[in-house]
Amino acid sequence: MFPEIFLAFVGGLIFGSFLNVLLWRLPEGESILGRSHCRHCSRMLAWYELVPIVSFIFLKGRCRACGGKIHLRYPLVELSSGIVLALFWWTNSGLSVQDSIVSVFAILILLSLFFFDLFYFILPDVITIPGIVIFLGYHFIQTDSFWAYALTALLLALFFAILYGVSGSQKMGFGDIKLAALLGSIFGYPMGVINTVAGIWLAALTAIFLLAIRKATLKDPVPLGSFLTLAGLLSIIFANEFAPLTLFFR
Repeated sequence: MFPEIFLAFVGGLIFGSFLNVLLWRLPEGESILGRSHCRHCSRMLAWYELVPIVSFIFLKGRCRACGGKIHLRYPLVELSSGIVLALFWWTNSGLSVQDSIVSVFAILILLSLFFFDLFYFILPDVITIPGIVIFLGYHFIQTDSFWAYALTALLLALFFAILYGVSGSQKMGFGDIKLAALLGSIFGYPMGVINTVAGIWLAALTAIFLLAIRKATLKDPVPLGSFLTLAGLLSIIFANEFAPLTLFFR
């Protein structure tokens, strides 16, 4: 089992490296197809400077040419992605090939949105909308519960739209509405509802804690999307542990 977990970890590192490209370039309106370059001197990076984690360690966190500091975000995103996929494989090794592929795809989407909202307070449409279409399409073709997933997506989006209207867009963004629809498309009922409630509670408890230790104020924004996606990630990785919660909705 260890070789499979190790391969999942390496796959996560590789995805994390690609995710770093998205995180830097999409907010700047840059193409994701160009070669990677130093953010300080714009020098094109050699292949051996792009090896996840390893390059950061050997370069001692600095550009080989100009000495500019490499942002700690790079290894953080790569390592987090590797750990998430390794954990998933460790806890869900008995899944079928099809279920594994669907779950990993959901993990990659949620992980991407987690970091985008955490770093930039944005949830890119280029990720959420295709995700909704793909998962609803999958359930339409492969399962008998398409309408349950579609209705869950619609109702969760409507719930967040109401919150958006009530809050006056001060505490959440329109992207959270589309993320709610994505959660409904991925998890359906009742897990979509459970993840939404769990995400809101995680956000609230974190905000209260930060206020208590005076690391935040009531005016500081909260990356709600990051907490919603975190709840989703946890429910995929620890699916067996989350399963008993569905009994409360029967």
